[in-house]
Amino acid sequence: MFDGYQYDVFLSYRRHKLTTHWIEGFQDRLTYWLTQELGGRDARVFFDIDSIEVGDHWPNALREALKTSRCMVGLWSSDYFRSRWCMSEWRSFLEREKQAGLQSGGLVAPIKCHDGEYFPIEARSIQQFDLSQYWYTVSNFWETLRAVEADESLKKFAKHLAIIVHRAPSFNPNWRVIEASPEQFPACVPLQRL
Repeated sequence: MFDGYQYDVFLSYRRHKLTTHWIEGFQDRLTYWLTQELGGRDARVFFDIDSIEVGDHWPNALREALKTSRCMVGLWSSDYFRSRWCMSEWRSFLEREKQAGLQSGGLVAPIKCHDGEYFPIEARSIQQFDLSQYWYTVSNFWETLRAVEADESLKKFAKHLAIIVHRAPSFNPNWRVIEASPEQFPACVPLQRL
């Protein structure tokens, strides 16, 4: 069934104690809606909290998951682009698009969690699904009325994501994992004085 792939989606995000609850709720709902869009076949989403076992060497587990995921969903914020791991994950999928000869990209499904003002120019040129109005740090967000709206948006996003999953290239055991270097991080923009 997976012909070398272990996951449909690699969930890439910047870990922060204030957003962990939101991301866990997001992942649960994304998996549910993507399963529906895949015709009821269980969607396999790599989410490090659930997918890396106790005792696993997590850098190796992340590399293996990158290689064996069909596509990537990135939860983009300005912090995301300041993380060596997040940049490596994103760059690895950009490299795969090149290796597979995909002219217009298509393996990265970014979700904008913030206004995008400090995103790198390359990231700004990729169409993003905007969930910034639902990105909260309160731990009970998924129990609020705003969560109903967010869930409806995730349902729409899952339709787009299912298309990406279906059009992913055949598995290649030689997919590269790119290690990000500091010069790939966006320059910090100083705050203006009043």
